[in-house]
Amino acid sequence: MMNLEKMNRLIILGLSLLAVLYIFTIQLISLNPFVSSWDQVDFTLAMDRYDLRAMQPHFPGYPYFILGGMLLKFFVDFPNQALVLFNVLVYASSILPVYLLASQVLSRTNAFLIAAAIYTASYPLIIVNQPMSEGAALAVFWWFFWSIAAAESRPAGKWMLLPLILFSVLLGIRLSYIPMGTGLIYLLYRKWAKREITWGGVIKYVILAGLFQLIWVTGLIISEGGLFNFLELAFGFTGGHFQEWGGTSASNELSFLARLKAFLFTNILWWGIFSRTTVLMVLYIVIGIVIFLPASKRKVLKENSVYLGVFLFLAYAVWALFAQNIEKPRHILPLALLLLFVGLTVFLKKRAVGYASFLVVVVIIAQAIISSDYLQKQAEFEPAVYQLAHYLEEQPEDFILYTWEETRVLQFLKMPYPHKRIYTYKIFLHDQGLYKGKTIYLTNSVVDGFRSQGFDPGGKLEKVETFTSDKIFDPVYHKIILYKWTP
Repeated sequence: MMNLEKMNRLIILGLSLLAVLYIFTIQLISLNPFVSSWDQVDFTLAMDRYDLRAMQPHFPGYPYFILGGMLLKFFVDFPNQALVLFNVLVYASSILPVYLLASQVLSRTNAFLIAAAIYTASYPLIIVNQPMSEGAALAVFWWFFWSIAAAESRPAGKWMLLPLILFSVLLGIRLSYIPMGTGLIYLLYRKWAKREITWGGVIKYVILAGLFQLIWVTGLIISEGGLFNFLELAFGFTGGHFQEWGGTSASNELSFLARLKAFLFTNILWWGIFSRTTVLMVLYIVIGIVIFLPASKRKVLKENSVYLGVFLFLAYAVWALFAQNIEKPRHILPLALLLLFVGLTVFLKKRAVGYASFLVVVVIIAQAIISSDYLQKQAEFEPAVYQLAHYLEEQPEDFILYTWEETRVLQFLKMPYPHKRIYTYKIFLHDQGLYKGKTIYLTNSVVDGFRSQGFDPGGKLEKVETFTSDKIFDPVYHKIILYKWTP
């Protein structure tokens, strides 16, 4: 009997380890060579010249992420691939803290299954393989999460410094993870409640947390020529994010219920966990159903890592729902992975039998296969905006192209033809008149913008070409329609 159990454990560990190594290899040999969005251009340009005022990158600068990319740029062909490589390497390290967190609740075998399931999750891997800071931020978040649990289980002292340092690194990679700071509040409260620290100790650690943040903030202030210039950039960026282009609840026209539905079912579940695939949806629904079935014995979760995970999930969920762009599912990545961590941990704790572990292994293998396909396609097939750029490069006639955000990528690709970002219909009518004798092209994002302003130029447009790529790689610009203006 023991030999059979040992053999089952070896099979489970062997299959999950192979899936992890396979995905890591695919990531390394399929480094994404494309820069297909405004934000990706910002990060990539910063590898050549770091300048916040020129949006290289945009505020607040993400200095630790750019530094990581600069350290690796000698190992790759393109600067954007250095950022991707940094993401890949740092994200692989997150297997360890996830394993350590899960091992507080589960056996070592099942703890590794949790780590493998989270590492092979398909949509997060797609984002990790883009020149964006989300991948590195996810990895540091897991280390930060673990450091809170580790500090809580040890006497107050040097271990209290680790989460403070890691939170500084986390915000220096991606500022939108600021709600995770509630984990520090939780830690300080627990230490105070157990009388390990006094109110004076709480104040001391709060000051230290602020000083660690000042390490990277001070560097940005110096790089921008002083505090006034830095604050000017800060207020300009936050004003635009919450009022103009950020897609937050303040600037988006969706009702609260529609926003909540998109946030929970579309972004977290369909994109973040199911990765837009029916196979993963079915597997996770089965696991979800089994979680809520009555167990033969009552399993009590006394370990703090699960409750801390739920606490961090709720804190970040409020932020992501109201203060992040609902049209960009990548903003919910920590929520999707926290939900996986908590859900799978409860599942394996409640169903401590062989079939539960094998079901998670099936999920890991399915995710590895799906992730591999996604990663290779993302590195191989040109994004829609690249297709647009090269199509117009071949056109013989003189023309002007009006775009929305696409122009940032066209600038990065150094396209030789004129292109402009246009904001309003009235300005367009005036501006296009300056190009008499030239063909006037518009993208569908411009046309959609005009319609949102109450102008429908439909009768004056001739559809020329459509360029498409996979929606999961670029949810906003996966389909670009090129129109010719025919007044």
